[in-house]
Amino acid sequence: MTWSEWKKINEDIIKLIRAYDKKTIPLVAGFDWAYDLSHIHYDPINAEGIAYSVHPYFMKRKKPWEPKWDENFGFAKGQYPVVATEFGFDLERIEKGESKGYGEAIINYLEERGISWVGWIFDADWHPKMLKSCEGYELTGSGEFFKKALHGKFKK
Repeated sequence: MTWSEWKKINEDIIKLIRAYDKKTIPLVAGFDWAYDLSHIHYDPINAEGIAYSVHPYFMKRKKPWEPKWDENFGFAKGQYPVVATEFGFDLERIEKGESKGYGEAIINYLEERGISWVGWIFDADWHPKMLKSCEGYELTGSGEFFKKALHGKFKK
């Protein structure tokens, strides 16, 4: 699908949503499983009161991440509300591989730019899970990471 086709679908859906609820803030995702918002550089969604959604998973780009994040979605924060509505990881796996340090890097990047974020997923079955089990809510390494992040432990 082209960006113009995706844009039209979103604009039509936003009109439908607004027909029923004018206060709702629609979230619009970009391409590459909601990672890439670069098309809004030249052709943003034609609607007021929206925010853009991004899913900055570690496997989307290789180090150095920050310049690629700037290119793919970070630039948008200067003009539009942006929310990282989904990202997560298996902490033990990424800390052993080439993605070491991703967690702290993405949290710092988002926080420094005022991009809101939601970690994925507070569950014991879906991956990358934050819970070892739903009994007692014991956290995985990733769950512990996001708990620390929510308490501001990774701020530079």
